[in-house]
Amino acid sequence: MLKPPRAFQGQTGSDSLDALAYEAAQETAVALGRIGKRLEMALEALRRHDATSGANRNRDDLVQEAADAAWTLFIQRDHLGLRTDHHLTSTYDIPKDVMARVGVIKRPK
Repeated sequence: MLKPPRAFQGQTGSDSLDALAYEAAQETAVALGRIGKRLEMALEALRRHDATSGANRNRDDLVQEAADAAWTLFIQRDHLGLRTDHHLTSTYDIPKDVMARVGVIKRPK
């Protein structure tokens, strides 16, 4: 059986429940990482398109793919109670047109 780190041991009074909680936390972290990687790849494809003259792919499709990936990450984080989406736009350097497609538009103050 997988042994959780000491921080998880003794929280529920049962080593098997502690190991299960630890395994669930690991799976959650892996899933968020996978979603974040998908967003990174979509944004990189968009940047490559923008840097290449005469690109053969429709930019609108790339913006939509990046917006879908960003929305998925935001929703998953929100579901987990991680409501700090504002820093994700700078961490991932998400363009304004992608954020507008997600539905997040910053208005001038």
